[in-house]
Amino acid sequence: MERATWLLAILTGALALFTAAMTGATFWLAHETRNSALESIRVQTWLTLDPQYDTKEMRLKRMSLAKAIESYDPEKRAEIEDDPLDYFETIGSVYNRHLLNEELAASSFSYSATRWWDAAKDYIYDERRRTNDPSIYEEFEAFVKAMRKYEPAPVTTPNDLKTFLDDEKTLEPDSD
Repeated sequence: MERATWLLAILTGALALFTAAMTGATFWLAHETRNSALESIRVQTWLTLDPQYDTKEMRLKRMSLAKAIESYDPEKRAEIEDDPLDYFETIGSVYNRHLLNEELAASSFSYSATRWWDAAKDYIYDERRRTNDPSIYEEFEAFVKAMRKYEPAPVTTPNDLKTFLDDEKTLEPDSD
């Protein structure tokens, strides 16, 4: 009887260890499944947002914004087509919530986002003051701050901005 009690105790201990190992494996599997699903969402978000930047409609809006920003006049702010800035606000919103893959975001958007921010910041700051709403384009601003680390030169020079805006003004709208 004593031998059976010891055997039962050993088997119970082994079962407890096996149960603990299975619990750990289940938690690890759940964690890996969650990470995999989240990465899938991040890539799918990029696959959705990336092509939108080069549509015919967006190219036309980028051309319009580049012309307006180059000779920005606060009195004519109502005429400014700011959809490209809204686009980067959307990108910033999903990026800042970790719903966009960082490397894909950097490779696709860092160059344009940082330059659009630098080119349009006077307009953006005027909009914030005019509406007394400091949250206007705050997601875009936070995204740009994150993307600066991917840019070879952290500060865009006036010549860089001129070249960028010239390039944007001369986009081919029909190159979809």
